[in-house]
Amino acid sequence: MKPLAAFLLLLLASPAWAGMSLDKIIVYLDDVPNARDDIVVSNPDDETLYLQTEIYRVDNAGLPDEKRVRVVNPKEFKLLVSPAKAVLTSGEQRRFRLMSLEHNLDEEKVYRVTFKPVVGDIKTDRTALKILVAYQALVFVQPGDGDYQLELERQDGGWALKNTGNINVEISGVQHCLSEAGCEPLELKGRLYAGASLPIDKPLVGGKLKLLARSNKQSGEEELPLPPAG
Repeated sequence: MKPLAAFLLLLLASPAWAGMSLDKIIVYLDDVPNARDDIVVSNPDDETLYLQTEIYRVDNAGLPDEKRVRVVNPKEFKLLVSPAKAVLTSGEQRRFRLMSLEHNLDEEKVYRVTFKPVVGDIKTDRTALKILVAYQALVFVQPGDGDYQLELERQDGGWALKNTGNINVEISGVQHCLSEAGCEPLELKGRLYAGASLPIDKPLVGGKLKLLARSNKQSGEEELPLPPAG
């Protein structure tokens, strides 16, 4: 196909976006009966938004054998989303309620809820391509006494930062300090799930690791000592 012909074809196939926005994409719930929170979905587009939700349970979150399992069996529903489907006209907002049936947890449960547009009518007198963009919210159901616990452990001849607690924690601002005035930043950051670890690519000897840790319940600076050489 010649470039000009391709350009004309693109003009004829003008994309129509099925857009939406969510007021938050991370939700924390306690492990008490009927714990709940809401996500507000807005439709800023001119087109009507036809929306459905899908619930996924995340098994072994953050570990090499992590698995996302779509929950379809009513007997397995421990997280409920209402409504499951909705139609939002242009400019409309709809509140989706997330309610947990989990209770007395030893370790947090992790879910992902997909807000997925489905194809509706396209009002145009030209050939059109409709682009559907889904959003996914991360949902944590946490035990009342939940806490993270950071430790350094040997891994593959080097070091890894491990969370031995029972809830996730976000790590940032990691530095290796041989003295208070001599700290070197490390390329290490992200969400560390319960039982998971982040490998440290650089060899570390002596001093301490300083970092910022933030969970749903608390945040602050952590210091982890490293053994000296030999």
